[in-house]
Formats: sequence, C-alpha cells, structure tokens
Amino acid sequence: MALSPERLGILGGTFNPVHMAHLILAQEAWYRFELKRVIFVPAAQNPLKAEPPEGATPAQRLKMLELATGQDARFSIDARDMRHGGPSYMVDTLQRLRSRSPGTELFLLLGADSALTLPQWKDVQAYRELCTVVVCNRPGEQDLAPALPQELLSLSLRMEFMPLPMLEVSASDLRRRVRLSKPIRYLVPDAVAAFIHEHGLYLAD
Repeated sequence: MALSPERLGILGGTFNPVHMAHLILAQEAWYRFELKRVIFVPAAQNPLKAEPPEGATPAQRLKMLELATGQDARFSIDARDMRHGGPSYMVDTLQRLRSRSPGTELFLLLGADSALTLPQWKDVQAYRELCTVVVCNRPGEQDLAPALPQELLSLSLRMEFMPLPMLEVSASDLRRRVRLSKPIRYLVPDAVAAFIHEHGLYLAD
C-alpha cells in the first residue's frame, strides 16, 4: 500500500514580535490538515514594504520565535531567508523545501489580509504546483471565498479556507502597547514578553 505524502505547513512573516495568534493559526492548521509539523519562516524584510522591520533586530526576532516555539515538537523554524538578508520571497522557500523533499505536500498558511496581496508576490503562478494556499479567517469576519478579487481568482491557485478562534491581536498593536507601557501578557508567550522587556524592545518604535 502506498504511503501518504508527508504534509508540512509553512507560516511566513516578520514576527515582530511573534504572538499568540501566530501560534493558534499554526496549531489549527496542524490539526485540520493533518500536518506533520508547521515550519515558521521569518523574513529578513517583507518585499512589499520599503523598509526592514523596526524595533527588533533579526537576531532578536529569531530568538523570540525560538522562545515561543521551542517547546512544541509540532513546530520548527527555517531561518535561512532571515540570515541571507534583504527581501524574502516565499517562492524561494517553497522551491527549496520541495527540492529537499520532492514528495512533500506543502500548505502555505496566510491571513486573509496577506492572501489579498498574493497577485503582487514574486512568481506567484508557480504556487499552483508548489503548494496549497490556506486562507485563515477569524470568526465574525466576512467569508473571503466569494469576495476574492478577480485578479486573485485568475491565478487559479489551490486554495482552502480555515476559520480561526477569535483572538484580536496584531504585532503592530503589541508594539504600540509596549511603547505606551500597556500589558502584553497572555497576548504573547511569557518568555517572549520577558525578552521584550529585558531588552527594551519597541519603546521607541
């Protein structure tokens, strides 16, 4: 009997900082799509933004990601793009993972806002063969499926839609809360909160 292909989830981002919504998204995808593990891929720089992330160095963002995921065997980190520097392109990551394990089935995990920018991504047509795109919506948000713009539909990507538990948290709001001396506990793992305060991150973001 033929074995089923190994399934891996890919979650990219600047993780500035990593927070509970990232971890919940990864866990839900791991469960719903029966993934062997979810690989977090920190970017050196988002190619759709003019400047690198501010407030934390690449090494600090990577350390926070290690603190958040290191005790969970379902999660791993691929920091090659971050260490390379410059704009990070997901197509390069997907092609690298596919060449390493040709039989692996890849699931690219995206929030709804990121999914809407897919037409602007480098070589996005290649995603048809490289991965299944999983679009994550929070409960209460409009179902994205019938509202996808024609520009995105014309790409003919393999897409799945996954609702997420309600959790209103974003990296930009976390940085604002730190700057204003508001609490961030329970919005990020305790070890990440301690790291942010110990190193004085985001106080002048």
